[in-house]
Amino acid sequence: MKTLLILGAGKEQVAAIAAAKAKGIRTVALDFNPKADGRDLADEFHLVSTRDKAAILNFVDGYKARIDGVMTIASDIPHMVSAAAEKLSVRHIPVAVAELCVHKLLMKEKLRHAGVNVPVFARISTLKDLEAFIAKAGFPIVIKPVDNSGARGVQRLTAGMDIAEAFDYSRGFAYSGEVIAEKFVTGLQISTEGLIHDGIFHCTGFADRNYTRLDDAVPFMVEDGGDIPTILAPAQKKLVELEFEKAARALGIDWGPAKGDMIFGDDGKPYVIEIAARLSGGNFCYDKVPWSTGVDIVDILVDMAVGNEVDPARFVPIRDLATSQRYFFPSPGTIRRIDGLGTAQDMPHIRKVDIWARPGETVATLENHPSRVGYVISCAPTREEAVAAAQAAVAKVAFTVEA
Repeated sequence: MKTLLILGAGKEQVAAIAAAKAKGIRTVALDFNPKADGRDLADEFHLVSTRDKAAILNFVDGYKARIDGVMTIASDIPHMVSAAAEKLSVRHIPVAVAELCVHKLLMKEKLRHAGVNVPVFARISTLKDLEAFIAKAGFPIVIKPVDNSGARGVQRLTAGMDIAEAFDYSRGFAYSGEVIAEKFVTGLQISTEGLIHDGIFHCTGFADRNYTRLDDAVPFMVEDGGDIPTILAPAQKKLVELEFEKAARALGIDWGPAKGDMIFGDDGKPYVIEIAARLSGGNFCYDKVPWSTGVDIVDILVDMAVGNEVDPARFVPIRDLATSQRYFFPSPGTIRRIDGLGTAQDMPHIRKVDIWARPGETVATLENHPSRVGYVISCAPTREEAVAAAQAAVAKVAFTVEA
């Protein structure tokens, strides 16, 4: 029996644990949370922080049985995955590449040097740097920490905003204290995802990100789900996929997962915002893509990680359905009641309703993706039906909140 080490045992990593166990692969999960969702599902669970490299390597070094592979989902720790895999001498993305992919500035510099289409950007160390960039690039711009995820510290700045306050806020979310600014590119924002297997790049996931609520959380940029299939024409979609692959290869990803935050600009060009050397979160890789296309990228990566053979036919879509995801955004305050969940779950085309906030808990002001409290996902024959179903289900759920 093969063994897979999974970094993280939270809600997002459960899909990897379940996929491995369904194949008869033994699962060993690490997480700093003793109440992690996947704790009881995994064959072994150990209280180890997935952001503590020394602790992970100590665990691996002291583990007596053989471990055949390492992976994660959603957590932006590809450098930890690669470090553990290197220690175990199992297949992985090179450590230097994984480390590059968790530093937005170094990543952007590498991409620009390789000729990949990226927005104009600059390192911001002082308020004067930010003022100089704005003078050069013009509003609107985006400012964000170089080494965080989940839209933490990300802001879209326009004329009249307090630039000094925005700079201090974003820097507060940077582990390193470093901030990057880039020109805001108008256009369709897109999530892409894929795997490089036997030297071939397979773009398995492609969804339009929904930012119709962008003005509700100014200056923050909080996505409200997304939709499959894209509204782009086939030729436009192909341009985005090619730029995504070009970026992943430019960064040195030669095996395994890549996740892209992309924009198809109003100027007709594809732009790369970020590339992550891991599988995505937010139900993209383990719910929405498999439901819409039949391609189960989590299942494939589990096999790749432990060295199992993978039939290339598994990358080929076997169905053509639409999915739509929308989130719940209650007003800030203490939740007193949540009504309508059962009604929403029973509506046509609804596949999943999940809320992690409970009565008695406090809802924070909407600033980043962790501020969201739940979602619905629909699956239908057409995009229009899927979007309508998701929106209708969200509307059926009522939050009573005490401000």
